[in-house]
Amino acid sequence: MMQVQPGSDEKIVLLKIQNQKKPEQVITLLRDPGTDSFHTEGLKRLFGAEEIVIDTKDLAEAVMEYAKVLSFLLETLSEAEDLGLPYGYQETFEFQGRKYSLERHGEVRLLRRLPSEEEKLLSSR
Repeated sequence: MMQVQPGSDEKIVLLKIQNQKKPEQVITLLRDPGTDSFHTEGLKRLFGAEEIVIDTKDLAEAVMEYAKVLSFLLETLSEAEDLGLPYGYQETFEFQGRKYSLERHGEVRLLRRLPSEEEKLLSSR
């Protein structure tokens, strides 16, 4: 991980995600101190797909979960390319028993975990 001086506007590399089947395909998860957001870099370059912004307040708690989701998306894009199939992000999808949304926000996609039915019931009380 890259160290950045406090107050710097440089992007911070949090992690790199490599396609298991094609190691040359790597995307990066960055933190942009200027916007205080987390986003991918490399999906547009590799596949012409929109980059993904992660909607979470505490990425530290969710970093492994989102890394697995991003790895799944990277490998899915790669497989579609190998098969010569068009690929489009699904607005909502399920991965490892959890539901996620991937909504278009301008030039990027916003990734967020959707609350489970149980979480919805608890929050409505």
